[in-house]
Amino acid sequence: MRHLIPWLLLGCAVPAAHAAPPLALTHATLIDGSGSPAETDRTVVIRGERIDAVFASGSRPLPKDARVENLRGRYLIPGLIDAHVHLSGAESSMAGYRPLLRTLLRGGVTSIRDMAGDDRLLGYLALRANTDALPSPDIVYAALLSGPSFFAEDPRAQAASVGMPLGTAPWMQAIRDTTDIPLAVAEARGTGATGVKLYANLSAALVRRVATEAHRQGLEVWTHATVFPARPGDAVAAGADTISHSPYLVWEAAPTVPADYRVRAHGDFRRIAADAAPILALLKEMKARGTILDATVGAFRREAKEHPDQVGAGIVSWSYAVTRLAHRQGVLIDAGSDSAGLPSEAHGPDLGGPPLVHEEMDLLVAHCGFTPIEAIEAATRISAMAMGHGADRGTITAGKFADLVVLTADPSRDIGNTRRIAFVIKHGRIYPE
Repeated sequence: MRHLIPWLLLGCAVPAAHAAPPLALTHATLIDGSGSPAETDRTVVIRGERIDAVFASGSRPLPKDARVENLRGRYLIPGLIDAHVHLSGAESSMAGYRPLLRTLLRGGVTSIRDMAGDDRLLGYLALRANTDALPSPDIVYAALLSGPSFFAEDPRAQAASVGMPLGTAPWMQAIRDTTDIPLAVAEARGTGATGVKLYANLSAALVRRVATEAHRQGLEVWTHATVFPARPGDAVAAGADTISHSPYLVWEAAPTVPADYRVRAHGDFRRIAADAAPILALLKEMKARGTILDATVGAFRREAKEHPDQVGAGIVSWSYAVTRLAHRQGVLIDAGSDSAGLPSEAHGPDLGGPPLVHEEMDLLVAHCGFTPIEAIEAATRISAMAMGHGADRGTITAGKFADLVVLTADPSRDIGNTRRIAFVIKHGRIYPE
């Protein structure tokens, strides 16, 4: 896995892998994450961390030394991937992250993409999670680049770079026309980040320069759908791999786009139709380029309910409508919660609640035109692509990581059944152990 071990942790010891007999999951109903219909009576053989074979049960012999789990009457899906989380600040101490991450894993989430925070924390957590030293989803994370004014305006950026002058941390960099872009991207890459996130207060020209250089250095490019004043179309034309937040697509059809990102959730959702001509043209270009929409519709539903003054009137229904239209137009859409991954309560994440990626899938089905099979694909195959790991994760395919969820009820009939978890497999290991 590329870019998972940051420079500041290269001296840390990684636990040695222990040999284990093959694991054979037999007689399962398989939903493989590709968007294909469920297949009955399938066997999956796992060797080490990876899937060795997938075949019709009984069509070939099992390995002689295999541990066999008979899954007759149960359903097997790929491990879920929350493509948009923010772990930094979710807990007040390092000890608090252990139960949070364990809860995510046992709730079916085997990978997460952290979309900007304190990479000192994230690098440490990723090293332990990705080597199975910590019961946790695997973690990939971003290094954020924004215009200089963002760092003075946004307390989250300040909290994520404590101890560093604002805008100078390699994972929280201020970018100007005069910035040495190759050096800035190299510093971002040195944090162990898988991608750069372009967040706010950047021109279309700067978005293009950074995206081109990031790809040259082997990094993913993740942006807000509107970077202010850069429009969604500017990010797509620059080659962004994913663009985040469906409601921000409204700015593609706005007469002007302000330079201040703080208006981002206050688009004209009442007067700009989701199918306005500029938005339809944008979606057509996204499909052609394979740009992934990181929709996060649940985040805006929660925000409109809890802080209605912080979003524009009509944002929720508009978000559903444009996501439904994007799906109908063939745009790839992942599943991200834009949260710490769990519901919130007064004192932090609710360790008793199911991961919010389940809610995101619910909303894709209920409001955005997805079938349950398509919602599972969004939270598996497409989310794996969004995190830059499509070759290694996201479908139940020989050669990919053995990240799987065993369910007791059929999620193709009711997407809510993704919560009906018997056990989770990550890297070939069963949880809870």
